[in-house]
Amino acid sequence: MALCGLLACPSRRWRAPLSTVDAGRPSGSWPPRGPSPDAGVPFRVPTVRIPPGDETPCSTDADCRPGQCFTPELEARYSAMFRDCADGALWRERHRLGTCVRPECRADADCPPSERCADQQMLPFPQRVCVPAQCRGDGECRAHGRGLCTHYLRGRRCEHGGWACAYPSDECYPPDPFRRCAAPRGMIAWCVPRQGRFRCVVEAPPPP
Repeated sequence: MALCGLLACPSRRWRAPLSTVDAGRPSGSWPPRGPSPDAGVPFRVPTVRIPPGDETPCSTDADCRPGQCFTPELEARYSAMFRDCADGALWRERHRLGTCVRPECRADADCPPSERCADQQMLPFPQRVCVPAQCRGDGECRAHGRGLCTHYLRGRRCEHGGWACAYPSDECYPPDPFRRCAAPRGMIAWCVPRQGRFRCVVEAPPPP
């Protein structure tokens, strides 16, 4: 997956207007582009701000530097999340194939104080944006002893990743790769922050 170089990305901060679009419902000014990705998916409010699409045409990533081209191959990698996840569905609705996808942030300084700039792997769509973060430094993680402000790439399915305080006494501990969650056969276990601690959440796998 192509990622723009950190030093080459422009520092831009996107602020969404208050509208029905930001509440997760497409308004009349945002007609769907191509097949509707949320057909048959229960309505859910997106958990992050979804940027509008860039109309710059492209055929390869070289046409979008800094950024990448939204190609059919890139769409295929995220097809399940575009279909099943509110954030992914709305992102797909706002972006046309054959146009550029540019990062909306490149560093935490580009985001509001309560947010941080997500790694692209933390999101159900191929673009870096600001996401809510529970902490920015280890000094904020002392509620249950000395903790670490650690990143996690994913929440449960369709939940974005981010940053949260992790403590050695947590049920699972992202800084330690050997302290993962065990899942019964046929299930998936996620190590996610819940009520200020990292805990194991078990659920059935997504439909094919």
